Amino acid sequence: MITTPPAKYDCKVRDNLPRLQKKVFELLSMGGKYSAADISTRLHICDPRGHIAYLRRKGILVRDEWRDSNFGVRYKVYFL
Repeated sequence: MITTPPAKYDCKVRDNLPRLQKKVFELLSMGGKYSAADISTRLHICDPRGHIAYLRRKGILVRDEWRDSNFGVRYKVYFL
């Protein structure tokens, strides 16, 4: 499950992250787009949005986009 981070982030940035933020960063580094529910399910984290905000404050560009579900609900997906 652990892969190398994108080239624009050196190991010093990743290695200095707290444990849960490092797990979120490594999941997003694998590629793909993940909703908060996807991240919660895969990593067993209650609410990953705070961890994503922490990564952004540390200078990691976590991008997001809005999606519409089949049930008329909007949600964000996160990716690097």
